[in-house]
Formats: sequence, C-alpha cells, structure tokens
Amino acid sequence: MNEVLEIILMGLLAAVKFLFAAGGLLIHSSRPWYMDMLIVAVGGCTGVVVFTYLGAIISKFFSRYHFFKIKYKTLRRLTRIMNSYGLIGIAFISPMTISIPIGCIVSASFEHDKKRIIRLQMASVLFWSILVFGLKGVFHINIAEKL
Repeated sequence: MNEVLEIILMGLLAAVKFLFAAGGLLIHSSRPWYMDMLIVAVGGCTGVVVFTYLGAIISKFFSRYHFFKIKYKTLRRLTRIMNSYGLIGIAFISPMTISIPIGCIVSASFEHDKKRIIRLQMASVLFWSILVFGLKGVFHINIAEKL
C-alpha cells in the first residue's frame, strides 16, 4: 500500500511540477528506471490534459480583467519565446523549467486549438522523461550512491 501511495503522489507531483517528481524518483527510487519513467510520463501527460482545458478557462478569465500586461521579466521572456519559437518552444521548456500548468495556461492563451497544445505538450513530456530516465537506464547512473 505504501508503494502504491508513493506512485500516485509522484504521478500527481509530475502533473504539477515535472522536475521535482523526476528528481525525487531519480534519487530515492528502488524500482527499475523504466517504471519511474512511466510514472512520470503518465503523471505529466495527465497534467497536460487537465491544465490545457483548465488553462483555457483561466486565460479567458484573466483576459477580461487585463492581468496579462507584460510587466515582469519572466512573462516577457515567455512572450519572447512564444514569438520566436511558437508553441513548440513553450512546450519544450515547459516540463523542466516552468511548470506544466504554467506552460499549458500560456499556450492556451496564445492558441485556441487544444488538441495541438496537448500533442505538443505531451510530446515534450515524453521527450524529457525518456531523456532523463533513459540516460539513467543506459549508463546505469545511481544518483543516490553519488550523493
């Protein structure tokens, strides 16, 4: 029961903050690397679907009140990335640097096609989870031993 609860909590954490869930599983997990990769990927993809539809509602709410005036450095940087690289750029940086909810909300405020947002964000989550845990599996890196 304890392990099932840990898997559920790590999946929920991956839905909100992908980097923390991946880091926690890299350091403290005793399961095989592909199981951890699956936990993080499923949690992240679930977060993408939930926050894309929720992000559309949130961005409509904020657009009525004009809260998205670009005053802050981070928002200006996100706008610069969006103007330079489009949704692909936002999706690429979303899981690791900004969180999945923020990436989906920003994407939903610029793009109205939710299926495209979900495809790009899920591709990014799968790319990062395969990269992070694939490197652990290929090179047999155990971060807990190194620390």
